[in-house]
Amino acid sequence: MIKQPQPPGFRDHVYQFTFQIAAGEEHIWQWLNDTRTFTDTQVWPWKVEFYSPDPDRIPNGFHAGVLTNHFGPLINLAGELIHVDHHYRDLQYFYGSYAVGFRWIRPYRLEFRTESKGDLTVVSGTLRSYVRPFISGFWTRVQKVFWKRFRRWAKKSVLQVAKRASSELQVG
Repeated sequence: MIKQPQPPGFRDHVYQFTFQIAAGEEHIWQWLNDTRTFTDTQVWPWKVEFYSPDPDRIPNGFHAGVLTNHFGPLINLAGELIHVDHHYRDLQYFYGSYAVGFRWIRPYRLEFRTESKGDLTVVSGTLRSYVRPFISGFWTRVQKVFWKRFRRWAKKSVLQVAKRASSELQVG
């Protein structure tokens, strides 16, 4: 486990979100663990990269040990995928990762979880950051906007994944 130290003058900020999708967990993780979900949809000048330190053993993608960086204006979120399975993913950011500025907001962990509830799957996430107290309210508002957009995007995209899978089953 990567452990970022809490810098003096920063406080722990935890933002959690939860939403439901009318699809199975397998379709949600198929979308969440597809690198194209994040690399092919980025708006310039932001970019997401994945890198495996051992490409013969671990392919680039969503596997424990793979390094990732989401970067562009006002963000540099470099980290390592620590745990990936069919119900949980843990991405821990390295020291030096920041949003807005290194002196203000330092994200250190992003977790996703799913839980099947019949025909629905509950998707939840937690973003943990160290923030300066004066910018905490702003960071919360930014997260509300971002994750609301993410929820809409996920629902639309996961339903397309499920529809494609259903069509492939009917053809096969």
